Amino acid sequence: MTTHLSRPSVTVPPRRGGARVVVGLLGLAVVVLGVVLLANPVAAARSLALLVGLSFVVGGLLEIAVGWDSGRSRGASVLLGAVLVVGGVLAAVWPGVTLWTLVLVTGLSLIVHGAGRIALAAVGRDRVDGRGWLAALGVVDVVVGVLALTWQAATVLVLCVLFGIQVLFLGLALVVVGFLRPPAAADR
Repeated sequence: MTTHLSRPSVTVPPRRGGARVVVGLLGLAVVVLGVVLLANPVAAARSLALLVGLSFVVGGLLEIAVGWDSGRSRGASVLLGAVLVVGGVLAAVWPGVTLWTLVLVTGLSLIVHGAGRIALAAVGRDRVDGRGWLAALGVVDVVVGVLALTWQAATVLVLCVLFGIQVLFLGLALVVVGFLRPPAAADR
């Protein structure tokens, strides 16, 4: 008589951690863009326009992805992400973009996006995870946007430093969400 010894099958529930990894990796890409802006602030306006555009598009797509994954504030996240994507496309493809135009597009996009983040954190008390981070990033966006618009003697150096700081904070927050923050119960 033989005894059948087989391992019981173990069923692991599916994880939605793939989105978290993508957010974390794209967050690292945004951090790199922020460092590039801070490390090379004497770039020409056209190079700056491409970097700003790329940063806004990546940040906007990340905003949409994070909101889409949460399911709770999907519409607001899509709207906030769309603001950045439109601003990024305008900055990157505008032929003959001048520094003032770039400052205007960047400043207005950041102010609208930041105000939206602050509003979402204020009205979504029960529905938005990490609303403290959301509000803090919104404040950073608004402050950087206002500084960019009001600093009349803005040069490429000033814009690179201001925008580099904003992009760096955004990237670090996304890295925390993607890699360091424990997964929510829905992610397990």
